[in-house]
Amino acid sequence: MSISIKQIEDDLLSYLKKGNPIVAKIKDIPKDKSLVELGYIDSFGIIDLVTYFEKKWKIKIENEEITPECFGSINKILELLEKKILLKK
Repeated sequence: MSISIKQIEDDLLSYLKKGNPIVAKIKDIPKDKSLVELGYIDSFGIIDLVTYFEKKWKIKIENEEITPECFGSINKILELLEKKILLKK
């Protein structure tokens, strides 16, 4: 089965909404703004995302990758996941 970036994005948004009542109420989550700076998630939320991604997609996210450059927005998270998931093959 081939995985598309759209499937990864849908999974990410679904997970964010399912686990976070603040995010669940937002109709259009901004994809280019920091979820932390907007107050939608905190550092524990980032760690939760990392754990989820590693288990769900069977990837390894290094400690050095848990930065604003990689987790600063949904778009940045998707860039990292695309690199880790789609290009690992």
